Amino acid sequence: MPPISPSQPPAAPTSKETAPADTGSPDAPEGDSLETPAPWRQRIQAIRDKTGIGGHARVDYYSASKRLDDNHSLPGLTFQPKAAPKFGNWGDAKIEGRLTDQDLADRREPQQARLLEAYTNFYFKSFDVRIGKQNIPWGRADALNPTDNLTPKDFTVLSARDEDDRRTGTAAVKANYYRGPYTLSVVWLPLFNPSTIPLTAPQGFLITEEKRNRGRSADQGFAAKLDHTGGDLDWSVSYYYGLDVLPVGMPVTPTQSVLVHNRIHVIGLDFAKPIGRYGLRGEAAYVQTQNPDGKDFFIKNPYFMAVMGVDRDITDDLNVNIQAYHRYIVSFNDPFAIEDPVARSVAVLSDTFNQQLDRIQGGFTGRIKATWLNKTLEGELLGMLNLPRQDFFLRPSLAYAVTDVWKAFVGWDIFNGRRDSFFGRLQPTSAFFVELRATF
Repeated sequence: MPPISPSQPPAAPTSKETAPADTGSPDAPEGDSLETPAPWRQRIQAIRDKTGIGGHARVDYYSASKRLDDNHSLPGLTFQPKAAPKFGNWGDAKIEGRLTDQDLADRREPQQARLLEAYTNFYFKSFDVRIGKQNIPWGRADALNPTDNLTPKDFTVLSARDEDDRRTGTAAVKANYYRGPYTLSVVWLPLFNPSTIPLTAPQGFLITEEKRNRGRSADQGFAAKLDHTGGDLDWSVSYYYGLDVLPVGMPVTPTQSVLVHNRIHVIGLDFAKPIGRYGLRGEAAYVQTQNPDGKDFFIKNPYFMAVMGVDRDITDDLNVNIQAYHRYIVSFNDPFAIEDPVARSVAVLSDTFNQQLDRIQGGFTGRIKATWLNKTLEGELLGMLNLPRQDFFLRPSLAYAVTDVWKAFVGWDIFNGRRDSFFGRLQPTSAFFVELRATF
């Protein structure tokens, strides 16, 4: 993931006078339209520039669902409009929503209407304020970001660009103060919005969730980050105090479990440094939970996680990124040691999704990107290997820009590993996909 640049006040809009309409032939009869199509197109473009109306629509096919519901062969349709109106040099806004039916041939996949973002920016001399539902991505590592704890994601979304389309926004007030190369960001999260994970209850078992989204003081969050950009080294230090967007399971009865979100403290840092044609990136975080001694199997244990990676442009059309990560679970207790079978099953499943089955974990990620045909054809191979359980994920994909509007995608999500591993648990969601996307 490239460094995240702080938002800056936009330049004052410049007014462009529309050229007088071509009156055509001097003999044109009175009352006929004297304006050619060109000025209308200019006016339409001017309206689009001012309102920022746009978005995309896509039709796709996935050979399997990502909900672990054993649903296969899913033709889908998505419409995602957005608007980004400008109010002058003092502010602007954005609103974006998504209407989707991930399975036109079956009703097992829910139809969904979701507001992704809806916020307003206010710009001042040395600071700005953003109010509303928004995405707040943190971290400079490529996709694997231990400091990215503010914005929830929907891991059941079917999209060729799932890394971007997973984010579902959170209600926040964010203020940025700028001083030279430094940006201080302070965030208040009054309404909690949890992530959506792939989880389906077996027959005869009930899973509910405490979403804690009513805005009570005990559920609100706060965050701050000091970011430095420019020069030979970009870096940031950050802190988050709020609810964990990823849940843990807790048994209630032999046939019922509830997903809960507990409060966490996260202290993090990241950096990015160019070295010739190489780019060096790193990110680390310590997460303090409400289970400091590890005795509660149904609260996540504290842990430390670090990511270090390097990328290089081999040519103008070929980029390679490789990362290594390390996770250490503090006060580790083995969930397989729980005697009660129901409690053990819930704890193992929860620790699988939260990757807390082993005290020491590590692994590697890789991404190879290449372009051909004047960059109209893009190829990517994305992968991740987890140790010590040796489960892995691979995604080979191709994307072709048919026109400036239409783009076609084809690829395969491959999850593999033993049952008691993260990607092994997701093996039923392995899927071939094709997508045709129109951007407007």
